[in-house]
Amino acid sequence: MTKIDKTDIENIKLIIKETKIGTISKFKIKKGDYEIEMSSQIINSPNNFTEAKSKVLKSKPEDKAEIENINEDNIVKSPMVGVAYLSADPNSSPYVKVGQHVKAGDILMLIEAMKTFNEIKAPKSGVIKKIVALNSQPVEFGDNLIIFE
Repeated sequence: MTKIDKTDIENIKLIIKETKIGTISKFKIKKGDYEIEMSSQIINSPNNFTEAKSKVLKSKPEDKAEIENINEDNIVKSPMVGVAYLSADPNSSPYVKVGQHVKAGDILMLIEAMKTFNEIKAPKSGVIKKIVALNSQPVEFGDNLIIFE
């Protein structure tokens, strides 16, 4: 069984803040495809509770139909198992953003594996269409990280 880590707790707090849910009565986390399911109770009046449910964050894998339309040369895949980081440290801005033009060899992100930070560089010049990897989340070998236009 996978344990909830500090990053999961930070993501949960962010989701609660962004969705303005308030009190959570049920929670479910599935790390394999990173899925979070929350359930809360909203107080309409002192004696009336209405249950509100929300399914949040299903980050990967992407729709197969979407990937089939993308040229494989435009997808940057993870060369290793590790944890993806979109910036050098939590206070820094991300290496790349959607819509940004990058040159071949520019750093796209870091993957930490065995306490070593590995730079993932752009294999070609182009414009970032989508950043698939989530910050501070585990990635597997061959996972899609970034998609170029």
